[in-house]
Amino acid sequence: MRNLNRAGKLRIMGSALLVTALATACGGAPSESAAPAAPVAAQQQAQQQSTVDVSLLRQVDNDFAAVESPEKLVESGGHDVIAAGKVVEILQGAEVRAEQGEQYPALTVVMKVGVTEKFRVSSPEQIKDGHVYVTLWQGARFNDAAGTPEHSVADWNRAIPTGTPVMLFLRETDEGIAPGIAGVPAGTKAMAPDVQGLILEEGGKLLGGIEELEGQWTSVGSMKNLGDRIRKQTK
Repeated sequence: MRNLNRAGKLRIMGSALLVTALATACGGAPSESAAPAAPVAAQQQAQQQSTVDVSLLRQVDNDFAAVESPEKLVESGGHDVIAAGKVVEILQGAEVRAEQGEQYPALTVVMKVGVTEKFRVSSPEQIKDGHVYVTLWQGARFNDAAGTPEHSVADWNRAIPTGTPVMLFLRETDEGIAPGIAGVPAGTKAMAPDVQGLILEEGGKLLGGIEELEGQWTSVGSMKNLGDRIRKQTK
């Protein structure tokens, strides 16, 4: 997890501008003659609200050896939790100690996920009250007096909407959750995703979170199919 300043991370601004553009497009009021029928408009609004934007998950280039299939990822081991669920909300996480020479500590967000199926759990504290809490790097900070994040928690919640199905391969971490963080129960373990271990579903199709799906992953088809394959591998 790195804290990069605004000048060093200009490519992030493309995703920020995309979010702004989408918000502007959604907010425009069409003329009466061009307005769709009410049921159609409601359907379009629901589709817009459910759109997943993974760009905020991809603010860092990862150097890793890709695992070719879900089964191979299970076999690779080292995961404290393997679980399926739905995103509840994105919360503000804790600051993480800055690297030497950086002006501000890195900031995290915490993805709160309601767990619908547990395939593997190492400790009861890793899933608290039916939820798992996944820590993610929030992104670069502006070089202003406050070190304002380029991507707010509201941006994150728009990018990964409530109800988005997700499959998680997680390890415990000591970063991202500090005592007293709003919305996180006391004693909750912070969990960090495998680079290939955050898979989302949009419109019945799988979408790699931190990295694009490649190889055999692209033929899985849906979250149900992915769950079926992982279930067989973890029995």
